Amino acid sequence: MFAPRRSGHPTTKPLRAPWRPADDAEVMDPSTAGLPSWMNALVRDVDQAFRVTGAATPGWDDPHPDRSPMEEEYSRCLDPGKYQILDARVDAWCQVLTRHGVAQVTDAREGPWMGGVRDPEFWWRGRQVDPAALDGLRLHLASTLVDGRPFGVDVGVDAAGQATVHLDTVPDCGCDACDSGSADLLDVLDRWVLTAAAGGVVHARSDAASISRTVEGWQADGRGWSESWLDASSSPPRGVLRWTGTPWLMSET
Repeated sequence: MFAPRRSGHPTTKPLRAPWRPADDAEVMDPSTAGLPSWMNALVRDVDQAFRVTGAATPGWDDPHPDRSPMEEEYSRCLDPGKYQILDARVDAWCQVLTRHGVAQVTDAREGPWMGGVRDPEFWWRGRQVDPAALDGLRLHLASTLVDGRPFGVDVGVDAAGQATVHLDTVPDCGCDACDSGSADLLDVLDRWVLTAAAGGVVHARSDAASISRTVEGWQADGRGWSESWLDASSSPPRGVLRWTGTPWLMSET
């Protein structure tokens, strides 16, 4: 019954905290001097909007801060409804991006996506975020269904002339053992929105592997990938496709 791949509502928190990858993915998360001020400004506004959009979806603490779950928790999810907090966070993002003129948001459930983990019939809602910036990556946020009930969010992007490609699913696993608390999940979702907004080479893939840029590093799956696939200054190897966009903003929002 669980979604493939990875309290209380948090207030704005530093965006340099370690990013949580899927357990089966390789990741690099370098230290940074900080993110662009416009990104932090957007997150502050999203936090404000989330006080309203998330009012009916309470958060929760990490039930396993010591990461010692019981064996039976790996095969169950006692409260799948709690993950609707993610859809409420998407609502907040859509409101803020629209209000600032950063993007237009439309309902859309087009698919399947390249590298996707489910067909569109297993989404109950989809949001397509079209940036105002010329040649910015279009962001797709699809709210998922698991066992016929709302669950997590699939994240994808597309560029002009390219198919929508799947970047991640939040949570990457919905079992109680892997539950890391709502603050962590909201942070992961925020970072994917910011990754699309930052632009550059956000994703590259071959038939056997893929690598995605994040706001503070990268995440890769499969065999034979190279970090150089994300290097915009060089051409990708034959058989590797790239999803590239311009930043949504260049100054404070």
